Amino acid sequence: MSTTTVATIETGSNRAEDLIKSAVAAVESVAHGGDFDAKYDDGVKPSMENRFGLKSSWDHFLPSPADMPQGRFECELDEVIVYGEIPKTIDGTWYRMLNDPHFPPAKGTPFVEGDGHLCAFRIQDGKISMKTRYVQTERWLLERKAGRRLFGMYRNPYDAHCIVQLANDATCNTNIIYWGGNLLALAERGLPYAMDPDTLETRGADSFAGQTRAKTFAAHPKVDPFKNELVTWSYNAKGLATRDFATFSISEDGVVSNENWYQQDKTGWPHDGWITENWIILANMPFTTNSEEVLKQGGHYWTFVDDQPQEFLVAPRTSGAPRHPSWKVGEFRKYVTDHGLIVHAGNAWEAEDGTLQLESHFLSFNVFPFWNPPGYKPPLPKANWVRYTIDLSQPDGTKVAPPVILQEGIYDFPVWDERFTTKPTKYVIMAEFANKFENRRPDFDHIVRLNTETGEKQVFHAGDESYVLEPAFIPRSADAPEGDGYIIFYTTRASTNKGELVILDTEDMSKPLAIAVLPFAMRKQVHGNWVDNPHPGKKLPLLTAPVKQDVRPTPWHSQLHMVS
Repeated sequence: MSTTTVATIETGSNRAEDLIKSAVAAVESVAHGGDFDAKYDDGVKPSMENRFGLKSSWDHFLPSPADMPQGRFECELDEVIVYGEIPKTIDGTWYRMLNDPHFPPAKGTPFVEGDGHLCAFRIQDGKISMKTRYVQTERWLLERKAGRRLFGMYRNPYDAHCIVQLANDATCNTNIIYWGGNLLALAERGLPYAMDPDTLETRGADSFAGQTRAKTFAAHPKVDPFKNELVTWSYNAKGLATRDFATFSISEDGVVSNENWYQQDKTGWPHDGWITENWIILANMPFTTNSEEVLKQGGHYWTFVDDQPQEFLVAPRTSGAPRHPSWKVGEFRKYVTDHGLIVHAGNAWEAEDGTLQLESHFLSFNVFPFWNPPGYKPPLPKANWVRYTIDLSQPDGTKVAPPVILQEGIYDFPVWDERFTTKPTKYVIMAEFANKFENRRPDFDHIVRLNTETGEKQVFHAGDESYVLEPAFIPRSADAPEGDGYIIFYTTRASTNKGELVILDTEDMSKPLAIAVLPFAMRKQVHGNWVDNPHPGKKLPLLTAPVKQDVRPTPWHSQLHMVS
């Protein structure tokens, strides 16, 4: 029997099916250019609230005021206003990647298209400095120079202006990680751009100096803390819509190794995945790339395949020495489960019997409805947080056993104590879908810490008019028990239209330790990561630019200097 500790005015009641249906309808409406608020209907009296019915070139991408927090500007703050007290042991930087188009995207463009805009919050001695900077990708610079949008539909080079069809169209708008002294700005359509972790200046593309032949890079690579290597993959690895994928590792000094190439029988979308001590597993979602003819007509890159199972692409991390006797050198295997989606993965490990244990959510519905095939009717949305078991002795194509349901409900953006990646863990921290959303856009408004061994669920509710974004976990100390520490996340409440950073203590999630308030609401982040001070005990520089001017007191101008 699971128990729940809820820090909210109301408990997490069961979601009514009609509310979920309305939520999905609302999401699909926005995805296809609809409008939650019908703000320009004939029956609405023109006013400043609806901008007197005036139109904007951004209306198709940001259809409602709730979707229009400040974006497209870079800023920095010396000291963010903090309510409460931030523990002095929190010493590092929280990096968040925003998807923030600099120019209006093409009509019909899904929300995943946009420029990468890095936001950093540096926390030390109980104070926070912050800075945002665009990733100065080739495409961002080309468009800034032209003063207009040049690139078209998501991942469709044929829809771009002819002068940029052969340009590097990597957006770097999905995730940001710290590795080998660099920040790596990630989006799975290209290789990472390196950025300075203090100034946020863009250092350049192809951080690995041509060591890999792959043309793309995962949005969710994994760090093995026990082998001190970054494990990643590339799909569509040889170019646009190719069936090839590659896996490889990167040392802290930037050396690429264990590069292994495979080819699927079709294209697929492995947005996230898992690593264990010896294996890499990709969550291959049921999408297929559209034909060159469709792309040349300005079509979408992906189409959802409504009868294809969710797949697991499994390969040894070092293919020359497979860790199972039934496997051949250079082999990968595909295992399948029911039709559905695994968008984001949790931790994974190898059990004593040699099976792979994989944690993730499992969604019965497509959360990217703009890529649904024509005439598709989505099922009733259902989801759970689950654990899969993969028996490596089973042949390619085997359907795995139904997963163990660890918690019912719609969860996403899982994080765990990454000091224990590849080892068994019992705590996972996630965002949970809103219980109520009658007259507003459906969103995540709970942060949950789940004990997968006991079923105990700690919940922090940010409020009915709030949404929460992906949390980050900060260990209490280097030797703290697994899952013991702090949770940081960003939220915005409609009543304030200001962004807030909330810090929770895992020992008591009934109320925050501290809330940092920004003077504005920011564009929603996609993903991000907490990075401990790489030089413990040493002062980190403020993120804000230093004062370079030689400033000295001028006594003559002082009011204490009396004029005779």
